[in-house]
Amino acid sequence: MYKPQRLHPLAILEFILRKIYSLGQAFLPLLIIAIAKEELRKWFLLAIPIVVVLFVAYGILYWLRYVFYISGQELRLEYGVLLRKNRYIPFERIQTVQISSGILQRLFGLVKVQVETAGGGSKAEFVLPALSRNKAEELQNILEAGGKHVEETEEEAECIEYKLSTRSLLLLASTSNGIGVVFSGMLVIISQLDDFFSKLDIWGKVGTYAGNLATGRITMIILVIFIFILLAWVLSLLGTIIRFGGFHLQREGNSLKISQGLLEKQQLSIPIKRIQAIKVVEGLFRQPLGLVSVQVVSVSNTGAKGEGNVLFPLLPRAELTAFLERVVPEFAMSLEVQRLPVKSRNSYLLINIIPALIIAICCTIYLPWGYTGFILPLLAALLGNRQYHDAGYGVVENKLLLRSRNLSRVTMIISRRRIQSIHVSQNFLQELSSLSTLRVAVASAKVATTVALKGMDKQRSNDIMNWFTGKSDECLFFGPPADAK
Repeated sequence: MYKPQRLHPLAILEFILRKIYSLGQAFLPLLIIAIAKEELRKWFLLAIPIVVVLFVAYGILYWLRYVFYISGQELRLEYGVLLRKNRYIPFERIQTVQISSGILQRLFGLVKVQVETAGGGSKAEFVLPALSRNKAEELQNILEAGGKHVEETEEEAECIEYKLSTRSLLLLASTSNGIGVVFSGMLVIISQLDDFFSKLDIWGKVGTYAGNLATGRITMIILVIFIFILLAWVLSLLGTIIRFGGFHLQREGNSLKISQGLLEKQQLSIPIKRIQAIKVVEGLFRQPLGLVSVQVVSVSNTGAKGEGNVLFPLLPRAELTAFLERVVPEFAMSLEVQRLPVKSRNSYLLINIIPALIIAICCTIYLPWGYTGFILPLLAALLGNRQYHDAGYGVVENKLLLRSRNLSRVTMIISRRRIQSIHVSQNFLQELSSLSTLRVAVASAKVATTVALKGMDKQRSNDIMNWFTGKSDECLFFGPPADAK
């Protein structure tokens, strides 16, 4: 690791495909024109072998000049064909080291290493696409140890393990909110069909079918909608199983190791000192079943999509406290909360009911059966009332807990020394009722993640502000407020 090393030759294929992809994005319009015009098509076909040879030569040269090594307290990368580039990453900037392996890499016993840094943007700053697992794990251990040589000892630190059972995986997939993402993706794909199959007039046929369906029986309309939703749910189910299959969590010393994935096996290492907050999510379908998802908020970009850095994807709520005490005792605390004052209930109701009422009125005016839209204000009132009852906060010693709800109920546990800033604000109506909005910012992948709790008593917000700045030693807020009894 301390001498310049090359990647496995399989990396040549990775470099070639990456270059083809980047150039393809840039010259896609020209390629479409070349394929569409017959006089240009033959020249395009003749150029393909030459382009392939050039890309292969480029990939080999790039691989030969792509080396990495450790020097002092830095991870160094040197690469480039025509222009030689150097990248130096100090160990203190490194946030996470992720090891993953796709199907092709697993055939050769290789892995991909991604090193993420503070302020590194949306992508990993340091990527080694084809490395043997032994070298990858050695590099990971060196980086986590801050460059110090790691020696095996007979007395190893206690290893805490949690695995996701097959039953829990199926339950996780069945209750995932990914159906909305899949549904949107299906609509986007359908909307682009005419661009690729213009002669088939797909949208014209769909419009005619939809018109005939709308004039038909209501049972047929319901059946078509049901089939479409069922298809989206099945795709979401498969996606979740592929992503979280074989989920395994370990805590070894001051580091968390997470491995997951069926097709692409990912292994993520997160130092405890890099964790900014713990996020507990109770989804709309999972909360009635007493299930939660536990996530971590860190300055890593890994898991920026989907459910973020998942610490454990599905856990019974009754086991949550014990899980936190074992895996991340630095963030363990009582999950009881101080409820918001009763006078803040109206703001939660109005902010949901007013938009729903406007939509219902518009539906009634412009749509047949639009009067059925008046169920929306009722649902909005139920949601607002639930948001009020679920909202709360707690402070114990050096940890702050904030709980709120949009559709899912979210509980954030933040260590005081991880808080970037606290802001207390009031709008005109809140001033009349001595209420406020508390906003807490913690560091995350791109910008600070802000957690807001609306409708707090102004004095309580000031108390938390004083707690954060060290002006007050008060460390416990629990139990219902006086006017909530």
